[in-house]
Amino acid sequence: MKVKKCIIPIAGRGTRFLPITKTVSKEMLPIINEPTILLLVKECYKSGIEEIIFVVSEYNHHLVKNFFSRNIELDEFLGNDEKKKALLNDVYEIVDNIKFHYVFQDEEKRGTAGAIYAAKDYIKDEFFGIMYGDDLIDAEVPALKQLMDMHEKYHCNVVGVGVVKEELIPNYGIVKYKMDNIVEELVEKPSIEDAPSNHAIQGRFILSSEVFDKFNEIVKHENNEYYIPDLLMKLDEDIRSVEYVGDYYDIGSHAGYVLANLMYGMKNEKIKNEIQNKLNIGE
Repeated sequence: MKVKKCIIPIAGRGTRFLPITKTVSKEMLPIINEPTILLLVKECYKSGIEEIIFVVSEYNHHLVKNFFSRNIELDEFLGNDEKKKALLNDVYEIVDNIKFHYVFQDEEKRGTAGAIYAAKDYIKDEFFGIMYGDDLIDAEVPALKQLMDMHEKYHCNVVGVGVVKEELIPNYGIVKYKMDNIVEELVEKPSIEDAPSNHAIQGRFILSSEVFDKFNEIVKHENNEYYIPDLLMKLDEDIRSVEYVGDYYDIGSHAGYVLANLMYGMKNEKIKNEIQNKLNIGE
């Protein structure tokens, strides 16, 4: 069965980006002129996703809802300015073709596992996608689609992984393999010496709805949060990994966010030359 739904958890307050996130929610921060959430939704759309469930908070849900809807007042203001109206084409195409849902996360069930559990009523007996709001992947073939292709081949759970430098291993959940690309274990932030590989989980999953039945089997961590890797280890089905082809940016960090803006800017023909000249870099 084709994967048609995707959960995107965006309930966090983005405190690492204060003071701007005092009034602007983190997922609305731009990469050039597009909010990061739009880039994630575009990836869903290009992958063939038909429904997106946003896990939101009271703080940000109205902003996201307003963005992913038609704005009649703005359309009237733009009038016959076709160039400016064209800037909204991508958004309106998505609005016309994807169904959006919004759910609130239970404060007693925090963390990534708690976030997807909040969306369980929208997932029936089916496989579904998950995308983390802080993990941006720029890829010719959308990263989520790369996972969906693996799922369609083996009808299995899939995790997206990227190869990370040795010194970054303790910052990630790392995959231990049983054989080939079949996952045996997900090790949370191991030391460099104890790491079973250099394949890090980077914010893309295709999972069976069985994970919701496993939620009560996992334990809360010391920070009072529940995590998706713990859920995966409770599944009775195979989990395969996909080493996606694309450029990964952790836009939840200052450096990753700035780097994403720079690299996306270098791919924008309108501003590429100005960036190159300012930074004194060549082609």
